Amino acid sequence: MKAWEVARKPKVVVLPDAPATRVRALLRDEEEPIAVIVENEKNMKFQGYLTWREVIQITSHYSNLRAKDLALDWPVAYKDDDVEEMVKRMEEEKVYAVPVLDSKDNPVVVGVASMADIVKALMAAGYVPKAETVGEVMTTENLEEYITTPDERVNRVWSDLVYHGKLGKVVVRSKEEPVPVGIITLKEFVETGRWFFHRESERGLKTVAKVKRIMLRGAPVATPETPIEYAARIMAENDFPILPVIDEETGRLVGVLTIYDVARAYLEGAKPGRVAPVKKAVLPIEVKPEEQVRYVTTEQMLQQVLVAKPQEEALAGIRAADIARPELPAVTVNDTVEHARRMMIRYRTNYLLVVDERGEIVGVVTKWSMLRAIGLKGPIWKRRVHDRYFIDYIMDTEIPRVKANDSIEQVALKMAEAKAEVAIVEDEEGRVVGFITKDDIVDAYARHMYGRAKVENVMTPGRIGIVHPHHSLYHAVKKMQTFYLDALTVYDGSEILGVISANRLPFVAYEDAVTGIKSRRLIWVRKLVRGAAKKGRYVKVTPLLVMDAMVPLRGVHVRTSDDVVKAIELMKEHNVDGVPVVDEEGRVAGVITKTDIIRELARTARLRAERGLPVTVEERKEEKREEKAKPTAQS
Repeated sequence: MKAWEVARKPKVVVLPDAPATRVRALLRDEEEPIAVIVENEKNMKFQGYLTWREVIQITSHYSNLRAKDLALDWPVAYKDDDVEEMVKRMEEEKVYAVPVLDSKDNPVVVGVASMADIVKALMAAGYVPKAETVGEVMTTENLEEYITTPDERVNRVWSDLVYHGKLGKVVVRSKEEPVPVGIITLKEFVETGRWFFHRESERGLKTVAKVKRIMLRGAPVATPETPIEYAARIMAENDFPILPVIDEETGRLVGVLTIYDVARAYLEGAKPGRVAPVKKAVLPIEVKPEEQVRYVTTEQMLQQVLVAKPQEEALAGIRAADIARPELPAVTVNDTVEHARRMMIRYRTNYLLVVDERGEIVGVVTKWSMLRAIGLKGPIWKRRVHDRYFIDYIMDTEIPRVKANDSIEQVALKMAEAKAEVAIVEDEEGRVVGFITKDDIVDAYARHMYGRAKVENVMTPGRIGIVHPHHSLYHAVKKMQTFYLDALTVYDGSEILGVISANRLPFVAYEDAVTGIKSRRLIWVRKLVRGAAKKGRYVKVTPLLVMDAMVPLRGVHVRTSDDVVKAIELMKEHNVDGVPVVDEEGRVAGVITKTDIIRELARTARLRAERGLPVTVEERKEEKREEKAKPTAQS
């Protein structure tokens, strides 16, 4: 494989005199690990590049430095380089991303490639890793160099990342008890300024922030037996340059899997002297409520349940054509997000098709698109009233396409894999004959599948689906996006107050024509002098909280032993996408959402596909006779 096969178009292209702080902001906004510096955007002649490591050398909000002052000119890759040579060069120079140039004689930028891009390309091309498990390639030497603690000063970690070439560190509970609680990488330093210690200033800061202020909490972990494909997928999808490796019994850190180790697993194989641990079979994962939150891939999302049960293999006998709706409201690609929101309210729908000037379907806008629009500029309370975005900025372009005879289990699988809420139904000739939404599948489950599963067999595991009423609404939205949840249970520690529901969030009036962004105003009151009357000293503006947008559902819940259909009926009754779940002793267990029901059906389709069984449903003969009789009756 050549470098040009893994390269992609650069998202951030700047001129040499661009302010370095502006480059830092662009890398943060675009979630891009590299910015290419060119002579001008017409000829794209290479002048250098900046990565996360270079831009975090600025430790203040303001700086006079320009892009050219921090730029690197090596290492680079040329389009005809072998990927093996490219990875070796990047590992030696300790860089995460490089520009791809045409040739030494013609230094024109043709693309960029990060280590995540390389791993994604290897997986997409069908490369089988030569090392099968994490234990064969993980880093165990000098492990103390990869460890930090939540209370360590952030400038020490910054120094290791900037001057010693580390891509990240594992945050452990303590040096004596090395149980991972998160990671801190170059990306965390770029995404926030809360760590700035202002080394450019003559005074600097007397108190430097600690690691726990910016660390990524609840980071995923692996064990030595974890298949390398799963670890590679997690790291590539989330731009994680490192992954903690723990002992499954003690939870203690035993190694670190770097993105270079993952590439080595695919290109070279196991490290010398390593013996392959026994790979564990992939089974439904049983997770207890008190377990720590983890990021999950799509594969793990399908497997995770609170209480595992033998997976249903038989199809329900329902075709895609049986539940498809003939039409959906549509907007054009040039409409604004605000217009789409008004259309959703007018037609009382959570789904809109997006068409171009020729009337072709180019995307779909769902409640998740709206949630992305809410979070485009970070926390809701930081957005400005005049910020407006066009539909093409937030719409989903990857719409699953299914055949009319596909089972609803197969439709659910395709929707789960694409994290989509709408599927297009086509006939044998590829013509669009209808549309299926997530709600359509859930309704079909309620009508035809009573007794199939209990709530505990499908619900999202652990306390992932619970938030406190005093959490910020921004935190709740980001949690729903990260874990692909339709709803969250609002629990204050003593009772369930309600839910945050995805289908209701886009319609909450965050903006007011007079006062602008809604927020809370807290007046702090104290005595000016001893014995004096209390007076208001100042006003503090805080973001909206979960309790400001939740749907009250006091006393409304299902038990883990209830049938899933009961949960669906409560969702319909209260117009929410999920309902709280309690165990048999009345303790809060989490939330069951419509996504969980999609996952339950998708697992059946995945199981049948693995066993070579059909995932389609033949059209019934009675229906065919009726269709043939219709033209005769009309004539």
